[in-house]
Amino acid sequence: MKYCLMLILSACTNLAAAQQDIRVVRFAAGLDSIRMQLKIPGMAVAVKQDKNILLKQGFGLANLKDRVPATAQTSFRVASVTKTFTSTLIMQLVAQGKLNLDDPISKYDLDLGNPNITLRQLLTHTSEGTPGMAFQYNGYRFGLLGSVMEKASGMPFYRLLMENILIPLKMTSSAPFLSLHQFYEYKKINPGVIPYFDTAISRLAVPYNMTAKGEIARMEYSGEFGAFGGLVTTAGDLLKYSEAIDGNLFISAALQKQVFTPNRTRNGTITPYGLGWFVQQYQGMDFYWHYGQTPGESALFVKVPALRLTLAVTCNTDKLSQPFQLGDGDLFMSPVAQLFYHCFILKSEQPPHDLYNKELIDGATMALLNGDSLKARNLYALYKKNNPVSGPAVPTGKLVAGIGEVGINRELSRPFTLSRPVKLRIYGVGENCSGDGSSWCDYGWITDHNGKIVWQMQGQPASPAGGALKNQKVDQVITLPAGSYILHYKSDAGHAYNNWDSLPPDLFFWGILILDATK
Repeated sequence: MKYCLMLILSACTNLAAAQQDIRVVRFAAGLDSIRMQLKIPGMAVAVKQDKNILLKQGFGLANLKDRVPATAQTSFRVASVTKTFTSTLIMQLVAQGKLNLDDPISKYDLDLGNPNITLRQLLTHTSEGTPGMAFQYNGYRFGLLGSVMEKASGMPFYRLLMENILIPLKMTSSAPFLSLHQFYEYKKINPGVIPYFDTAISRLAVPYNMTAKGEIARMEYSGEFGAFGGLVTTAGDLLKYSEAIDGNLFISAALQKQVFTPNRTRNGTITPYGLGWFVQQYQGMDFYWHYGQTPGESALFVKVPALRLTLAVTCNTDKLSQPFQLGDGDLFMSPVAQLFYHCFILKSEQPPHDLYNKELIDGATMALLNGDSLKARNLYALYKKNNPVSGPAVPTGKLVAGIGEVGINRELSRPFTLSRPVKLRIYGVGENCSGDGSSWCDYGWITDHNGKIVWQMQGQPASPAGGALKNQKVDQVITLPAGSYILHYKSDAGHAYNNWDSLPPDLFFWGILILDATK
C-alpha cells in the first residue's frame, strides 16, 4: 500500500486536464500547509507564466504581536537571492569593459591567500582550495564582489542596485537594507529614492527565529547588506525583475546565456552554479534559481525558461531554506520546489522516483521539526524499502570496535586493545562537506593511549556512499601495533542518522567500524 506522504503533494498530481485556477488554488493551499509545518509566521508568493500573473498572495502574519497579515504587498529581506542582482550588475560592468571576469582579485586589492583567484571564481563559488577545482558555496567570498564593483564603477553597490535595476524597473517596494547613515547620505544625492525606501521598509515583515524548544520568537534583522545579500523586496517585484531578464533589458542575450551556463571546474566537472545563479537540469528541463537564508529571512526564486514560468516565495524565518541543504545545488530538496513541480510542471500522476525519494526525506525533516519522530522513522523506513541495495552490504566479520547509527551533534568513543600487531579493516561513512573532499563534517578517527591521532578519515581516499554527494565512505586496511586505543566519531548539527537533511547513504549506515582483517 502506498504511503500518503503529504496531501499537499498528492493534491497537485494528475492535473493535465485541470483548469488553471484549480491548479493555482491547490498550489496555494499546499504552500500554506508547508508554511505551517515549517512554523513560518508569514509568507508571500508570486507565480507568473508568460505575461500572466497566476498567483500573488500572502499567508499568515507579518507581525505576530500586532496580528498584521502577510499580504502580496508585504516586503521581506531575501538574503542570498540578492546574489542574482549582483550577477546582473557584474555583467553590466563586463559589457561596459570595466571588468574582466578572469582578472585576479589582487587587481582590486583583495587578498584571500592566493593571488591567482579570479573574479569568475568568486562569482561561481570555486575560489576555495585550489582555485577553480571545486564548487563550494561561500557567501562571504561572493560578497567581496561588492568592493570590486565599487572600484570598477566609482559607485557603491547599493547605488548600482538602485539606479541600474530597481528604479528603471519601478520595483517600488524594493530597496537595499542600508544603515540610517547610508540612507541619509544617499537621499541627499538622489531624493527620488525616498519613496522606494519608505514603501519597502514600512511594509517590512518582522523577523522571527525558532528556539531550541521549537517556539517562534521575535528577533532583529542583522544590519548587513552587500553583494552577498540584504535586499528588501516583494514576491511581485521579483517577477518584474525576472521578466526584465527574459527581455534582455540589462545585458545582451549572449551575456545572459553565460550567466545561465553551469560552470565547469578546471578538470571539466560541471558544477550546479553559473554566474550568480544555481543552474540545474531536471527531466530534460532547465531551472535557474537561487535560495536565500539568514536568521529571520529566507526566500526561493525559480525560473523555468522552457515554460516561461517564474516562482518567487519570501518569508520571515529561515525555515524556507534552513532545514534543507539547498547550497548543495539541488532545487528539489526544497518541499516548495517539489510542490511547484507537481502543480505546474509534472504531467503524469506519479512523480519520478528520485523526486519521490526527496519528498520522503523532506517529509521526515518536517516531521522532526514538529517533534514527530515516529512519522519521521516511518518515512525513513519507506525510503529504505523503496530503495533496495543490490551492491555490497556493510562489512561484517570479527568486530574490534564500532560506532554506528550516529545522530546529530554527537561525539562518541569506544576503547579497544590490541595484544599484538593486527591488520585492521576500517570502514567509515560520514559527511564530506567540502567541494574538494578535504574537509569532513561527520567523521571518525583513532587515538593511541597518549591521545595522539594514529588514523583519521580526513585526508584518506574516499568514495561515494550513495544518496547525497556529500555521503562519503572510507574503506581501508591498516596495521596497528599492540597497545590501547580509542575509536572516535563526531557529527555536526545536520545530516546524520535518522536526521537526514538530504538523501541518506544507500546502506543507511553512519559511523565507523574496525574489523580484524587477519586472514
